[in-house]
Amino acid sequence: MLLVFLLTEAALFRSGWYFKDLEPDSSAGLVEYPLYWLRRSTVAKNAPANQHEIIVLGDSRVAEGFSSRQASEVTGGQTRFWNFGVPGSSPRDWYYILRDADPSRRRFRVIVIALERYADEDLFDDYADRIIDLNYSIGRLRLSDCPDFAWSMKTSTHRQTALTGCLFKGLTLRLDLRQFLNDRAVRLKAARANREHGLEWLTGYSGMKESLAGLSADGEHGSINYPPGLSEAQRGSIRATVTPIYAPDHGATTRYRTLWLGRILDLYRNSATRIVFMELPRSPLPIPDAQVPARFVQSLLNRRGVTVLPASTFREFERPELFADGRHLNSEGRALMSAKLAKQTSELE
Repeated sequence: MLLVFLLTEAALFRSGWYFKDLEPDSSAGLVEYPLYWLRRSTVAKNAPANQHEIIVLGDSRVAEGFSSRQASEVTGGQTRFWNFGVPGSSPRDWYYILRDADPSRRRFRVIVIALERYADEDLFDDYADRIIDLNYSIGRLRLSDCPDFAWSMKTSTHRQTALTGCLFKGLTLRLDLRQFLNDRAVRLKAARANREHGLEWLTGYSGMKESLAGLSADGEHGSINYPPGLSEAQRGSIRATVTPIYAPDHGATTRYRTLWLGRILDLYRNSATRIVFMELPRSPLPIPDAQVPARFVQSLLNRRGVTVLPASTFREFERPELFADGRHLNSEGRALMSAKLAKQTSELE
C-alpha cells in the first residue's frame, strides 16, 4: 500500500504533470505559469537580431509597479523584459525560481532584484520562518532540496512541515488538488486559457487606477490626512509605510539576505550576466532614511558583476498621486518606474 502511495505521489507531483494545471491564482500557480511562458517563449519575428533579455524579480510591488511591455518599448525593442513580480514571494522563492528559469546562467543579460528597502530592517515576522514559501516553491523543490529547504526555517514546527511538505508534495498541494477534483473541467479550461493567453494578459495589464492624490501627513504629531473614499485596507497600508513600527534590530534580515540573495549571486558567479539591485519606491509620501544600515547591500558595492542602483534612484516617485495604496504604484507610477528602470538597465555595460 505504501509503495502504491509513493508511486502515485511521484507520478502526479514529481513528473511535473500536475503543475501544468494548477489554479492560476494559487501561490504555486503564480510561480509555475510564468516559468512555463518563459520556457515556451520564442524570439518574435520582428525582434532585433541582438535583442537582450532582462528579468525583474520581486513581490507584488514589482507585479504592480513594473510593465515589461512599457520597458521594452523604451528600448525600441532592443531588450525583452520579463516581469517576475510574484505577490507574496520572498528572496527564498526567487532563488528557486531563478535557478530553474535560467539553467545555463546565460539567458539574461541583466537580472534585477527589487528590494522593498535597502536597509536591513528586521520584521516582527521573521522572513526565515515563512512557511508560506513552501507553497510558492513547491513546484521547484527537488528531493535533494528538502533537507536544506526545511532547515532554513527558524522554528522546529515549520522545519517539520517544510520537510514533510517537500518530500510529499501532495500534502502541500492538497487544497489545490481537492479543488481540481471537485470541478476538473473548469480547472482544465482555466489552466489551458492561462497557459495560452496568460502572458498576453500580463503584458497587457496597465496597473491599478486608484490614486492617493491629496494624501498628507504631519510628521511632528504622527497624524495622516487621508483623501476621501479610501478603503480601510488602503488606509492600513498607508499607515504601515508612512508611520511604520519597526522590530528591534537583531540582524535577522541581514542573515536572511546573505543566505538567499547570496545564493542567487553564487549561481551567476562565473556568468556574464549582471545582477542589479534596486530599491523600490518606499511609500506614497517621503519618509526618513532608516536607522538600520543597509548591511547586505553595502557588502556588494565592490563585487564583480553586481550593480547597486543608488537608493535615491526611484524616490522621485514617492508621491501620493503615483500610488494606489500604501505599498503599490498605480498605473501612472507603473509607467514612470518602468521607463526609468528600462533606461537604467539598458545603459549598463
